[in-house]
Amino acid sequence: MGDIADAGLHGVARSHRRPIDASRVVFISVMLLPALLFLFLFMYYPIVETFRLSLMKSTGLSVPVFFGLGNYSRLFHSEEFLAGLLHVFQWAFFSVIIQIPLAFFVAFSLTHYRNSVTRPLRAIYYLANVLPSAITAMIGMYIFSGTSGVITTLATRLHFTWLASIDWLGNKNLAFWSVFAVATWTYTGFPIVYLMARIEQIPAEIREAAQLDGAGGWSYARHIVLPICAYPLRILAVLCTVGSLKLFDLPQLMTYGGPGNATKTLGTILYQQGFRNWQYGSAAAVGVIILLLSLAFTIAQFTWQSREGRS
Repeated sequence: MGDIADAGLHGVARSHRRPIDASRVVFISVMLLPALLFLFLFMYYPIVETFRLSLMKSTGLSVPVFFGLGNYSRLFHSEEFLAGLLHVFQWAFFSVIIQIPLAFFVAFSLTHYRNSVTRPLRAIYYLANVLPSAITAMIGMYIFSGTSGVITTLATRLHFTWLASIDWLGNKNLAFWSVFAVATWTYTGFPIVYLMARIEQIPAEIREAAQLDGAGGWSYARHIVLPICAYPLRILAVLCTVGSLKLFDLPQLMTYGGPGNATKTLGTILYQQGFRNWQYGSAAAVGVIILLLSLAFTIAQFTWQSREGRS
């Protein structure tokens, strides 16, 4: 009897299934077609074309000639490319260990210690993130210029000759850190706002319970807020890493990748190979390397996160 009842229920369920509406399917397909077309034209096709072009020797004016892995071989035997590769790894590492803790410190301070002073600071910290890169680079050059910069001018007036003699952007040992300092001011605004949004979502009951247990101030930040913000911090780490691999604007605008190879990045090398040297194959190879490194870091980060979530 049970089998007969189950068969009857299944039959009723099948009888109540709606038939496929052909007009609805056509409507959905037509609505999705522009989005799929844009994705193909502006995302998938350029990626495939970049991979193809990276295997060619091309100047953009002559007929491309198949070159195999020659472009990649040349890059990895180039001192300029190896310096740029090292710099983006350094940039990613220091972005994660400096910018993210700094952003957490500022975000917690602005949300936990609210007063008339901290309220306008929220907009001030995010201001640099809104400014165009060209303006940010001009401000950075105005501060770190070795001839008429703010630091040099103040040092001269205060008779700090040792400080006034430093060429922040012209010294190959200091140029990287000068540009990185400007980038820290520029790119920390978004992590601050992102973490502030997460911290402000913590229920008031948790804050009150922590205060009753004696966890106040930075003890509350360490034991309560930091574990709750673990996932947003990982997202920021991925964004910092991928953004470092694609870095182009500030090093190019402030130092043109110099002096020498001191501030070269993969982005500046791609620009130089493609738009200055007319070596489209080499530029495409650099683009492929950036894409593969970004995918590798992103997949590794989220794989580690999923494994940790299952444990």
